[in-house]
Amino acid sequence: MSLSPAMFLVIAMLVLGKLFAWTRLLPANTPEVINRLVIWLFLPALVIKAVHGLQFRPELLVLVLTPWLLALLTVLTVIGLSRLLGWRREVTGCLLLCVALGNTAFLGYPMVEATLGHQALGYAVVYDQLGSFMLLSSFGLIVVAWYGGGTRPTLPAVIRKILTFPSMGALIIGLLPWQRPALVDGLIVTLAGLLVPMAMFAVGFQLKLVPSRAFALPLVAGLGLKLLVLPAAAFAIATLAGVDSLVTAVNTLQSAMPAMITAGALAIDAKLAPELAAGLVGYGILIAVLWLPLLLAGWVA
Repeated sequence: MSLSPAMFLVIAMLVLGKLFAWTRLLPANTPEVINRLVIWLFLPALVIKAVHGLQFRPELLVLVLTPWLLALLTVLTVIGLSRLLGWRREVTGCLLLCVALGNTAFLGYPMVEATLGHQALGYAVVYDQLGSFMLLSSFGLIVVAWYGGGTRPTLPAVIRKILTFPSMGALIIGLLPWQRPALVDGLIVTLAGLLVPMAMFAVGFQLKLVPSRAFALPLVAGLGLKLLVLPAAAFAIATLAGVDSLVTAVNTLQSAMPAMITAGALAIDAKLAPELAAGLVGYGILIAVLWLPLLLAGWVA
């Protein structure tokens, strides 16, 4: 399978970020500035664009529930490993974000369409918009609020952080049944399109080609969970639910997407092991270039 334009853009921006880090043409705090733009400007635009006009059919419930069930599996596994191995709070929070949330839109859509056909794209959208995006706007914000402050916040503090987070307001705006003016809609689409290249540049800027020993084990564990364990669980869920082979294929492929770029940006912005977050996103994408076509071989052969 040839490299899709979406995948090429992601890898190119990852490489450019690393090159600019080597040349030192940009200041050391460049990723911090970019991630603030991602969180406060590009992510809200993407959420508004993604959920606008969303429709749901009851028979697709398995695609909605799978990301939530996989998030529960991630929580149980990561917290268990953290207690067993004595990982720091910021490492636990980073893994919870970057393992539970996959890149089911920017990489998921073109990958599903290219390998399973246009008829499968609608299933990929349901998985992403009612699963991954809702998970990002709830579970993701809870993880940031719980692990990002250094101390465990109170329940009112968690709720306040969720309600005041930019993407939550964007989610509400996006779901409102109103017709946006063409100029506003064009601005939203443009800003949303900047999220992935800018975030990947920031990830590449921080990516260490040889990860530090302190993060080697969490990195391997996170990649193993994201690319192996969760797809196997998603396949089992779809099989037990008795859905057809196409839904099963989409469910499995979407669950195998590498860490969501936005999740990595959230982790970096909240100072949840930024080096680990960059590694989970960057290495996950590089591995996915080879791994995802192998995973799909059973359905497209």
